[in-house]
Amino acid sequence: MERIRREQALVDAAKARHLPRADLLQGALTDFQWPAPGPISGVYGSQRYYNGAAGNPHCGVDMAVPTGTPVRAPAAGVVTLAEPDLFFSGGTVILDHGYRLSSSFLHLSKVLVAVGQEVMVGDVLGEVGATGRASGAHLD
Repeated sequence: MERIRREQALVDAAKARHLPRADLLQGALTDFQWPAPGPISGVYGSQRYYNGAAGNPHCGVDMAVPTGTPVRAPAAGVVTLAEPDLFFSGGTVILDHGYRLSSSFLHLSKVLVAVGQEVMVGDVLGEVGATGRASGAHLD
């Protein structure tokens, strides 16, 4: 439990950063790209069950793609979290796109960026995996 609390504090701090990036205000919001090619295998808000008990709803979109598939930045941003092995989400990257908008990439087999790194749309952030609490390879 201590590990989970410590890691949640890292995620909360990464999401609390709010960068006033001008490119987001100049049409970049409509230019977001999918981070990896593949079919959607899990939808935002779906109910999860663990050992027969309802858990928290899913707060992401899952894409069924094989391990090693490159994960690309959907838009320009600054890396606010780059962790190779979080308990729940495994290899995790969070990008701050500015003005309280961030993107998270979970269950990565490889994290290829560092905190503070500025990325542009299409830059490789990492590779798809099945790390953390995942039942198979996918991008969340």
